[in-house]
Amino acid sequence: MEKLKVAVVGAGIYGQNHLNAYTWNPNADLVAVCDRNPEITKRVEEEYHVKTYNDIEVMLEKEEIDVVSIATPDPFHKEPVLAAIRYGKDVLVEKPLATTSQDAYEIIEAANTAGVRVMVDYHKRWDPASIAVKNKLNEATTGKPVRGYMRMDNIYDVALNWLNWSSKSSPVHFVGTHCYDLIRWYMGCEVTEVYAVGHKGILQSKGVDTYDSITANLTFENGCTWTVENAWILPNGFAKADDGCTEILCENEMIRVDSQKRGVEFFDENKLSTPNVCFIQNYQGRSMGFGIDPLNDFVNCIQKDLPFMADMYDGLEAELIAEAVHKSADIHQIVKIERKNIKK
Repeated sequence: MEKLKVAVVGAGIYGQNHLNAYTWNPNADLVAVCDRNPEITKRVEEEYHVKTYNDIEVMLEKEEIDVVSIATPDPFHKEPVLAAIRYGKDVLVEKPLATTSQDAYEIIEAANTAGVRVMVDYHKRWDPASIAVKNKLNEATTGKPVRGYMRMDNIYDVALNWLNWSSKSSPVHFVGTHCYDLIRWYMGCEVTEVYAVGHKGILQSKGVDTYDSITANLTFENGCTWTVENAWILPNGFAKADDGCTEILCENEMIRVDSQKRGVEFFDENKLSTPNVCFIQNYQGRSMGFGIDPLNDFVNCIQKDLPFMADMYDGLEAELIAEAVHKSADIHQIVKIERKNIKK
C-alpha cells in the first residue's frame, strides 16, 4: 500500500501532535507543513526536515498531496478546510468543524460538491473510558438512559495565557463541543432543544470577553435529558489543566466516569498533579494515546475507504448544539434545534 502524502496546516500547540503522528505513522508521509507564523515554520523545518509554507494556497498549488490535516485555532478552521476542498483533498480538521452553523453547512456543501470527505477530530470518542461507556449503553441489560450529567472545565491559564484567541471562542466551543459530541455518540440520536444559563464578568475583567461558565440542559430524541457544565475559571493550582466527569442514570444501571483521576499521581513541593496518562504520552520522540489515535485512524480510513468515527455531519450537529446553547444563555429562553435539509 502506498504511503498517504499528508500536509499539516497549523503547527502550533496541537499541531505538534499532528506532525508527530504522521512522522511516526508507517502508512503516512509528511510532505509539507503550513503555518502563517514564519518563526514556527522555521522551527518545524529544522526539526522535521520537511518543506514549509506560510500560505496554504501556495502549498496546495506546489505540493503533491493526498490529504490535509488542519490544526489551526478554533475560530480559523473554515478557510483552510475550504481551500483543501477546492483542491480536491480529503480533510481532517480539529474540533470544532466551525464556530457557526452557517460555516459548517458551507463546508459540507463544498465537500459534497467536490466529492471529498471531512473527518472531525473529536478525540474523546477514542478514549478507552468513553468506549467502555458506549459498550455498556449498548447492552440490552443496561436499559433506557434516563438522565445524564457531564462536566468539562479548564483552568484560567487556558483562556488567559494558552490561547491568544480565547475572546473569539468560549468554554462552549473549546470544551463544550467535546461534551455534546460525546453525548450524541452515547445516545445514538439528536438533541431537540436546549436551555442554558451562563456567567460573564470574571474573564472580562481580565481582558478576555467571553463566558466564564455555561450550564446547558439538553433534551434528546430518546427522552433522555442531560446537564452539561463547562467553564474556563478553574484555579490554576488545580491538579491538571482540565477537570471532567460523567454520570448516566439508566433504567437498570448507573454509569460513572471520573476523567480527572486516571490512576497516576505526581507530588512536588507545590502541588499534586494527576496526568491523563491515556491522552497523549511521549516516549523516545513518539507520541501515543487517544489524542493521537484519531490521526492514525484518519490515515487508515482514507487508505481503506472506511467510514470515519466522527465526520462533518457530527461536526455540524455539535455546532448546532453549541450555537443553541449560546443563544439560550443570551436570551434566557428554550431554543429548539433547527436543521436544514442536506444530502448525505
